[in-house]
Amino acid sequence: MRGCPYGSRCTAAALWMLVAATVAASPPAPDLLHERLENGLTVSILADTNMPVVATQVWYHVGSANEAEDSRGFAHLFEHLMFGGSANFAKDELMRHHTRGGGSWNGYTSLDETVYVSALAPAGLGQVLAMEADRMAHLNLTEENLANEKRIVTEELRLRIENNPLTRVGTSVQGAVLAGHPYAISPVGTQEDIERATLAGARRFYQTLYGPGNAHLVIVGPVDAAATMAEVRQTLGAVPARGAPPPDIPDVYGWELRRAVSFTEDLPPVKVAAMAFPLPTDPANREAVRVLHQMLARSAVDPFEEELVRRRRMAVFAMTEGLFFRRGNVLAFGAAYLPYRRETTAFRLIEETLADMSRLEWLTDETVAAAKRALLVNDLERRYYAEDMARAIGTAHWRYGDVHYALEQSEHIRRVTRADVEALWQRHIGSAEGVRVFLKPEHVPWYIAAFGWLYPLFAP
Repeated sequence: MRGCPYGSRCTAAALWMLVAATVAASPPAPDLLHERLENGLTVSILADTNMPVVATQVWYHVGSANEAEDSRGFAHLFEHLMFGGSANFAKDELMRHHTRGGGSWNGYTSLDETVYVSALAPAGLGQVLAMEADRMAHLNLTEENLANEKRIVTEELRLRIENNPLTRVGTSVQGAVLAGHPYAISPVGTQEDIERATLAGARRFYQTLYGPGNAHLVIVGPVDAAATMAEVRQTLGAVPARGAPPPDIPDVYGWELRRAVSFTEDLPPVKVAAMAFPLPTDPANREAVRVLHQMLARSAVDPFEEELVRRRRMAVFAMTEGLFFRRGNVLAFGAAYLPYRRETTAFRLIEETLADMSRLEWLTDETVAAAKRALLVNDLERRYYAEDMARAIGTAHWRYGDVHYALEQSEHIRRVTRADVEALWQRHIGSAEGVRVFLKPEHVPWYIAAFGWLYPLFAP
């Protein structure tokens, strides 16, 4: 059989043909069983016999943004404590069960949620449910476990944040720009937060936020939905009712942000300037934001970089990036300059580039259609992986308040028009005042400071 001479282009073409065929045929989506149990636990089960494994995810609706003053750092700390064993299962039993079954398990903490994930053959699902129920009801919270996990989290903080200049800068920028907002708090926490954590505080956090009333169980894979729901009622449904979602947090869009922040850090000898623009999170703009982000930050050609670096040759690097949270979207435009560049000039160049982009020459029916196709391909690919679909369902429920949105997202993407994207740009970027972030290096070699201005004359 002859291979495709064009590699990835053939793969992309095949995927798009599959998308087109799926649209034309409009096959029925797998059934999604969604129920709230008597103890407050929300359960979503998507049965799909085409999937080889079962993904099980327990979403606890608490992240660093939901921590109270006396529980800073607890969201991430609990991600570790939840693997410390429970009344009926030893500390390493979860690992052993997945290893024997050739599966995988993990957990992660974000600003908005803490999620425990499992992927395993269907035969292992019952044991996973039993272990999740036991640690939801009878987690081993002891001084020994707490001390051990505090040491691990402290070391993780040192390696991931304190010894990584870029991550350290990102954390500082986040805290400065969002000062006063719950999203200013890093999910990892600080050493002071970790040191202050007590067993009494951990138990309060567990009792308040790790109960069925603040959890969402998602199961996706080759299961019998009705039989699996019955098993869930017997296991996690038997956990005593407790817990409730934490108070909601304000949207970043509309929050009084600091208009300008500046930092000096131990970075490579470049200056970095960025302008960030909060975007709305309401349903009317949700998919237009995704299409805009795809066009600017995920396409083969970033119009911002094309204008500032390639055409004008006024920066050594430029990029567009998006941040998406439950209560906030941000689109940022950043550029790196050699250290001779003044701060005022750096921002003037970004503003001029954004003004050029506001002519919208990059925004055409063809580029919008291409971005939508890319998003539709991503949505189609996700439906073949149990873990990805489970995450989509958990996200749809917690962030959008509609669990079925995970199965309907493609329809919303198809309805986005060029006019929608244009209106979003003009209102929230083209005519808006962005937040300015400026980073300066601590040390600059003398030859770069003296002769760096020659770079644009000889750059290829």
